[in-house]
Amino acid sequence: MKISSNIQLDNPSHTFVIAEAGSNWKAGDANADLKRAKELIHTASRCGADAIKFQVYRASTVYVPNAGDVDSLTKGVDRQNIYEIFDKFSMPYEMIQELSEECVKENIIFMSTAFSVKDAEVVDKYVLIHKVASYEINHIRLLEFLAKTKKPIILSTGASTYEEIDFAVDFLKKNGAYSIALLQCTAVYPAPFHSLNLSSIPEMKKRYGIPIGFSDHSLDPLVAPLVSLSYGATIIEKHFTLSKSFEGPDHSFALEPEELNLMIKAIRNAEKAKGDGNKIVFKEEEELRHFATRSIQAITDIKNGEILQEGVNFDVLRPGKRKKGIEPRFLLEVNGKKSKKDVKKGDGIIDFE
Repeated sequence: MKISSNIQLDNPSHTFVIAEAGSNWKAGDANADLKRAKELIHTASRCGADAIKFQVYRASTVYVPNAGDVDSLTKGVDRQNIYEIFDKFSMPYEMIQELSEECVKENIIFMSTAFSVKDAEVVDKYVLIHKVASYEINHIRLLEFLAKTKKPIILSTGASTYEEIDFAVDFLKKNGAYSIALLQCTAVYPAPFHSLNLSSIPEMKKRYGIPIGFSDHSLDPLVAPLVSLSYGATIIEKHFTLSKSFEGPDHSFALEPEELNLMIKAIRNAEKAKGDGNKIVFKEEEELRHFATRSIQAITDIKNGEILQEGVNFDVLRPGKRKKGIEPRFLLEVNGKKSKKDVKKGDGIIDFE
């Protein structure tokens, strides 16, 4: 893959795969953090992802200081207070340029989800696409800033209603956004299969007329991504980690490297399997098509001028490696006519009068 500013988010023959690193770069001190973040970039590139995405936020611009404890995001962390969790896993701005440069080296697109206008200002110069998290769908100051960058915007829609999505899409357009994509998403970590609602993808495509993808929080690497492709998704986002055992809120439901590799290979194969909708005979089918497709074949030796009679001297059979006769749809035209040449038993009937 060659990185280009001409990014297609609505290409059914090449799904745009985002390997979501989230906060899974956090390892300990600054050196360990940078090393792990780069390992995540290398892994995503090696697995064939189009982009890798990190989250950039500050606790002070996301939650009120006394927001309290949260139960659903505390697996893999040593605390429950959401402000403290966000503070611990906030990415230093100083890392961003180095990570974007590493992505260029690894030939993978660097992406970031910014959670505030300040975050977006910092990352804007390093990204080709902006991503908006589900719970920022009503953050009008952030949406306003992103729209004015004139860069493509991908907006997740977890825990949102059509009314809220309508507002966000209209607001982005009114503020100058020219390229918008939506991701069907269920904002539960992990998300059970029954909650994924993948049939909303064609409905959203019809309603908005823009690219629709899927941000998958389920545990399985294959089922939901492949089903979403069958519904018309052209973007897939999936969390991944180097190890589910690491400390952090995003590791437990993320794919490990071999699972990410499996998912992307399956997506690429699914793209090939979809085809272009034209019903043709593939070259791979031609040998067996000749061998096994029924045709009008002699079941006895037939002399020139002999009357052709179904079930007596010819029948509709598979020719194998014998000379192939005409198609069975001409059966009524053949039956009762005279053969115009000698035909050996097993060979096809072609000439008659």
